[in-house]
Amino acid sequence: MWLYESITEVDLKINKALHKAKRSIMKYNAPRSNQQVDNVMINAAGQHAIAADLHSEEIFLKTLIGEGISGTMYSEESGVKHFGDPSVDDPLSIVCLLDPLDGSANYLKGIPFGCISIAYGAYLPDPVLKDLTTASVMSLYTDEEYFADRGYGSYKNGRLLQPAKSSQDYKDQMMQLSYYAYDSKSSSYYLDFHDNYSLRSLGSAAWELALVAENRNDAFVDLRGVLKTHDFAGARLILEEIGGSLRFLNIDQEESNYLPLDNFRAGYSVVGALDPHLLDYLLEELDHHDIAPSVSHK
Repeated sequence: MWLYESITEVDLKINKALHKAKRSIMKYNAPRSNQQVDNVMINAAGQHAIAADLHSEEIFLKTLIGEGISGTMYSEESGVKHFGDPSVDDPLSIVCLLDPLDGSANYLKGIPFGCISIAYGAYLPDPVLKDLTTASVMSLYTDEEYFADRGYGSYKNGRLLQPAKSSQDYKDQMMQLSYYAYDSKSSSYYLDFHDNYSLRSLGSAAWELALVAENRNDAFVDLRGVLKTHDFAGARLILEEIGGSLRFLNIDQEESNYLPLDNFRAGYSVVGALDPHLLDYLLEELDHHDIAPSVSHK
C-alpha cells in the first residue's frame, strides 16, 4: 500500500510485514463466537495472550528478517527480541515497538474491531519512546491503514489527513468518547454528564485513538492506569502529526517522551483528542470533579 510520497525502503518492508501478519492471523484459527479457548497464555505485559497474538508476531518478525532488516523488536507478547546484525550506521537497522493484535478479546468473540500497531525508528542500543519516529496502525478487518512520519504529517491509505475545525462550545455538541475507567465515581460522572455525550469502550485502544486522529471519534479517555506503551505509541504519533495530543494523567508530559520500550508492565492514564480546545476542556472537567486517575507502575 502506498503510504505517502516520501516512503522509504524500511517503510515498505515494514508495511509488507504488517500485511503478511494481518493476512496470516485472519486465516489462523478463525474465531467463532462459541469457540472453546484453550490456548491462552501470559505475555510480556503480564496479560492474557492467545496463540494468534504470537502467530502474528512470528510472521511479522520472520518477514522482516527475510527482507534484510536487522534490529530490536519490543513486543507485547514476547518482550525484547534482537534479530540480524544491527548497526546505528545501517539504514536497514531499526528498533520497533509492536502490538501484533490489539483487540484479542474481540478476535476471540468474532467481533470485527481491532488492529496491528507499530511505532519504529532508526536503530539505537537503548531507545526511548521519542526515538520512534514512524508509525502505522492497520485495521485487521478493513483495508484501512493510518501512517505517520514525524515532521511529514499523518496519512490514511496514502491520503494526507487534515485537522478538523476547532470549536469551544462542547456542552451543546454531540460527542463520542472512547472511555475506560474502573472507579465508580468517574464512571457515574461521565454517564450522567450531558445527554449528548456518547461513551464507547470498543476493546482496541490503538484503533480507537487512530479514529480520533481522523475525527471519527472525538476523544479517548482511559483512567484505569493500565494502558501500556505499546497500546498507544503508534496512534500517539499519528495523532500528534495532525495537531492532536495525548496527555498523560499520572506522569509528567515531558517524562512520557523518555519512557523505556522494555518496560511492558507499566500502566498509564491518558486523555487524547484531535481538537486542543476539547482536550483542555476534558482535562479541566476531570480536574474540576476531582476524578483522579489510577496509577500502575509494576
